[in-house]
Amino acid sequence: MNGRIAVAIALGGALGALARFYISGILPVYKDFPVGTLLVNSIASFILGYIYGLLFWGIDVPADWRAFFGTGFCGALSTFSTFSYETFSLLREREYFLAALNISANVIITVSLVFIGFILARR
Repeated sequence: MNGRIAVAIALGGALGALARFYISGILPVYKDFPVGTLLVNSIASFILGYIYGLLFWGIDVPADWRAFFGTGFCGALSTFSTFSYETFSLLREREYFLAALNISANVIITVSLVFIGFILARR
């Protein structure tokens, strides 16, 4: 890894972490449902789908920008561990419907947004 890539990852990671902090702080929980985590995971999934789509459709995305957005920004913005913890907490609190909704929403919405980003990159 060259220095330029490392700096791109570090800067993207710093911005992604700050974005996650503020987005999750604004929308942490709505009626016991972790909306903030779903939102940050959704945003990161769309961005990654878009970047992958650009590459797939033959549009050159420089390596430092891929590192900035993919590994840095989206890596710090999205959070599987918080999603897992929040789901576990819902189960522990016997909120089975909300736990199932959280799992379903995160998987269905984020995978759908990767697909949408991928398709939109073609245009």
